[in-house]
Amino acid sequence: MRIAPVVAAFLAAVLPHAALADSRPAIIDAAWDTRPYVKALAASGVEVVGRYLARCPQPERGIPEKRLMDQGLINDPRSEVRQIIDNGMAVLSIYQFNNDSKQKFFGKDRNGKPLPDGSCRATSRPRTPAQEGALDAKAAVAQARALGQPRGSAIYFGVDIAFSAGDAPTRKAMLEYMTEVRRILRGARYKLGAYGNGDALDVLQNARLIDHSWLSASRAYPGTTAFHNSSRWDLFQHGVNLEWFTGTPGACRRGLPLDTNIKNARFANKPLGAWTRRGIVRIKASRTREVYAAHRFACDGDARIRKSANSGPRDLISSQSRCRGGRTVRHSDTVDYANAARIGRQAGDLVEVDYDHDGTFDGWTARSNLSPDFGSKPAWISSRAARRGARCR
Repeated sequence: MRIAPVVAAFLAAVLPHAALADSRPAIIDAAWDTRPYVKALAASGVEVVGRYLARCPQPERGIPEKRLMDQGLINDPRSEVRQIIDNGMAVLSIYQFNNDSKQKFFGKDRNGKPLPDGSCRATSRPRTPAQEGALDAKAAVAQARALGQPRGSAIYFGVDIAFSAGDAPTRKAMLEYMTEVRRILRGARYKLGAYGNGDALDVLQNARLIDHSWLSASRAYPGTTAFHNSSRWDLFQHGVNLEWFTGTPGACRRGLPLDTNIKNARFANKPLGAWTRRGIVRIKASRTREVYAAHRFACDGDARIRKSANSGPRDLISSQSRCRGGRTVRHSDTVDYANAARIGRQAGDLVEVDYDHDGTFDGWTARSNLSPDFGSKPAWISSRAARRGARCR
């Protein structure tokens, strides 16, 4: 039965947004074992779980569960990869091994110490960017195959630094590294994606080295705003350092640390390279468009969040409690400048917002605090005082 436009508008105003369309996060990435939470993730509307590959374990980083292969392989029904897939979700493969420093392209960690070789043995031998790229690509392919990742799917390599296109030595090294990575992945019939800031993705796209672009959430990194607003990205990490499934105040528990991501509605029909044992998985184009359309950026300073649609401008959600890290804490009462939030029902000049991307609306903010659409990301402002005085255009 066709719903008349007037009736549809009324329903959108009075019913929860999820009753009309599922705009909750569909794509998350996590550096921890998700097995205790896979059923909850699936029930929360998650369709894709990003998990990590790495040449060697990195106990010095304090994340012992980061590598997916260390949680079991595809033939083990108790393994994490099987639990994700068997609960109806797909895997997105991310390669990251000390990729948070420009020293990485020269085979060194962020302190300048040589990284271990392909067998994870200590070494003092210098490496070229191509040699380092070859070690990483071979490790990525071996782990992907062991995990059951099918051909034609993607592996995203991190360039998790504040890369500037004007940094000629790093630019040259990055291109040499990624050229070798692409050569080896193509030989194994995997697509190559890159995770990074705007300048890094712009350089890699123009060099035609990558099949997929995943834009990092770092608001102040070079080129990120311009690249976002150019709409040339496939995936955007819009929520970081989050924690889901933490219980309720008075009964708090440690939850799952994760980040959330949005697929670009412009490429709603393009696969991201996520996979199951049966092949590449596509998120429905309608779901992608729903998620994209339900997000906005804070651009009128920091958007203050009120408790309800009837609250005054000083009646904020910071008076309420939530759980974080196993403890009861106060809600943040802002969507910080240039950060994203999900919107829901509208009431006059106010709109409901989910600022921590956990699928539950937290409070209400003025519509004038937010960008008109998700394609309009405000430029970063370094001065805190100037950010507070910023106004949406």
